[in-house]
Amino acid sequence: MRSFEIFVEPEPSTRTAAAETQRRGTQPISAAPISGRRAKVNEVLDLFIHGANVTARVAERHASCVLRDLAWALSDLIRTSRGKRIVRFYDDAWELCVERLGDAATLSVYRGGADPTVLVYDRRVVFDEMCESVIDALASTLSRKDVGGLVAPELEEVRRILETARANAEPVFEEVPEPQAVAVDIDRDAPISFAADFVMRPGPETDPLEPSVERADLHALLVRGRMRAEIRGRTVDLGEAYPFLFAEGALDLAKRAVDAWQRGQPFFARASAGGVMVGLRAPAADVPPASLTLSHERLTSTFPELSLFDVVESALAFGRALVRALLRRDRSQGGNLRLAAFRRDLRTLGDALREVRRTDIRINPSPESYRAFAAQARPKARPESNMASTRLRYQQRWRALVPGIDLRSTFLCGDRLVIGAALETFCLDRSTGELIWRQNTNRAVSVVTPAGVARIAPDGAIALHDFGSGEVTLRTWIAPRITGPCAGAVVNTAGLPKLLIVTEGEKHLVALDLTSGEARWRYAWGRAGALRLKRVGKLLYVASGDSALTAVDVQTGAVVWRVRDRLRFRSAPTVDHDALFAVAGGAGSAASVHAIDPYSGNISWTSSLPTSPCTVEGPALLSSASVAVAVRDRRGLRLSAFDRETGKPLFHTDPIAPVGTSWLAVDDLLVGNTPNGDVLGIDGRRGTVRWRHSLGRSLDSDVPRKLEPILRSGALFVPHTDVQVFRPSDGAHLGTVGPCDAIPDLLRVDERCDVYAAEESGHMVAFGAGPRLSLVR
Repeated sequence: MRSFEIFVEPEPSTRTAAAETQRRGTQPISAAPISGRRAKVNEVLDLFIHGANVTARVAERHASCVLRDLAWALSDLIRTSRGKRIVRFYDDAWELCVERLGDAATLSVYRGGADPTVLVYDRRVVFDEMCESVIDALASTLSRKDVGGLVAPELEEVRRILETARANAEPVFEEVPEPQAVAVDIDRDAPISFAADFVMRPGPETDPLEPSVERADLHALLVRGRMRAEIRGRTVDLGEAYPFLFAEGALDLAKRAVDAWQRGQPFFARASAGGVMVGLRAPAADVPPASLTLSHERLTSTFPELSLFDVVESALAFGRALVRALLRRDRSQGGNLRLAAFRRDLRTLGDALREVRRTDIRINPSPESYRAFAAQARPKARPESNMASTRLRYQQRWRALVPGIDLRSTFLCGDRLVIGAALETFCLDRSTGELIWRQNTNRAVSVVTPAGVARIAPDGAIALHDFGSGEVTLRTWIAPRITGPCAGAVVNTAGLPKLLIVTEGEKHLVALDLTSGEARWRYAWGRAGALRLKRVGKLLYVASGDSALTAVDVQTGAVVWRVRDRLRFRSAPTVDHDALFAVAGGAGSAASVHAIDPYSGNISWTSSLPTSPCTVEGPALLSSASVAVAVRDRRGLRLSAFDRETGKPLFHTDPIAPVGTSWLAVDDLLVGNTPNGDVLGIDGRRGTVRWRHSLGRSLDSDVPRKLEPILRSGALFVPHTDVQVFRPSDGAHLGTVGPCDAIPDLLRVDERCDVYAAEESGHMVAFGAGPRLSLVR
């Protein structure tokens, strides 16, 4: 028998189950006739190496295509004395690697992907016998009548080419290089360390394939050798294993454990990593202990009371040392996509570990200057007409149609409405709706600044349009942001320069001078991610989705204070005078609320939410006596509230509103506008429902895109199919803005309580408040 045999045969044809039942006579004759159509013919692929079937566990229905690809690979290898080709299967991530070494060849069968499995690794066969077996299998497959379509001509062509190449092949006299010993040594200074000893054949000096193309090659990384571990001075023999697969599995466990610890969740998982069973347990504790279990064959070793960070460091150190060893022996692996992905995961986990272990908490020792400036810059309360004391009547003033409207680029700026669209930007008079100017523009992120409307294009170009004419008065450029949305803040306060602070690239904030267009400062916030900003006075509060909440001086970009939590800050903080409240966690994890001095960074109190894990919707809600957060539940949203001064829990409600409800805190009341048409007022001290109104259910397509209520002159404007007006204190209905032909996907209310509603379809309607009666004393 040849050292290599391949067979492609059709599966035994079977009738349908119902037809088989009828053939056996178990179904009554009077039943409806059942078709005896045969199922689609599938093929079976069997590879025998020295008499052993190595593909018995591989299900492959496209065996003829695999045979064709293998024949093409052999026709390439027959022309050279040394080379490698990989044949990939079609139904699963199985791969067949053929590496020619002179007169011999080695075969490997393995499955790639996230859970690799090795069936055969570098099994040696005679190369000529392999070619002969493939030619015989091609002839046998072509002789079957069920082979047709596009495959048969390809099989015939590759058979002819392979036979010709085999007949013209010249004897091979080139010497094959011997494998070289490679060692990854134990780090004696580390509490946990792994080591491996294996042999590795140097890669070919020249790649016959296109050198500028990078490819995934798991086979080149499937070296097999002896592994051992040293943990707290004890050496554990892990036996024969695949070091690279072990490194991948250990790195994946470490990454998941760190993520679980950052979410405040316990972690326990086991995984087979290259022939070694690795188990890792880590409780949800502030100081992360860990228990590591290593199993090989019948030997199991468990190491309790380790440090989770030490376990992660050991996985990183072994992975880095293995990468260096592989690249030192074979420089061509620098273009291996599998190795590149592993190196990228090493960098990501290394950055995450450095982030969670940082101790760069900073307290501002001189907060009084920031506190005094914020108090001075705080807007003074202006006397406004109390619209909540009388009923309101509205009448339509004008309407407009804006094709391709961009609601995120539509703003109410004084006596003008600036409306962004797909190809143009319009400016309308808010009282009459008359067109003031229009400019041809591309779709971009728009920001209102004191000098005009700044438009930030996807390529980083920034154009500042004048309010009066729409002409571009300033142009500048920043590095474009690709992975996340653009975020920013505008500085327009007496005593401060006029600045536009926006995200630049993936990890930077840049402050642009609105008079010159030059960058004043640039701040690197750390890991890439979505940014949440809040500006108060001279301070800009930055939450970037990591464990830090940072206050930055808007004039210089210097860090004024920084607090850290094990959980991640994912939402912008809420600031009210001398109190700042921030939610840490709450993304399918544990969550806590921090009360922080907004100018010094001192933490007044920290309270954990009673349910864990949980998902928090939006930032903290501040009433006069409490701070509340909306928490998702399977049945809707709950409200959890804490005392503003002490952090003592006040209430934790049952589900009171559906997911997607928008909230607004008004004095001691929490007002929620739900997507199912209910408006409710929740007492901020007790959590009870003070009032509720049902505005009527509507179709999903008629629900406004933004449901945020707007408080203006003591009246509460609530978007629904129409805009409803309520008195917040007792929920009295004051009026209806409508009938509104446009769904208020965007709602704006000016100081006169005139209402402007825009729909995604482009319809825009303006309503003016009519005369109202008031009591004269």
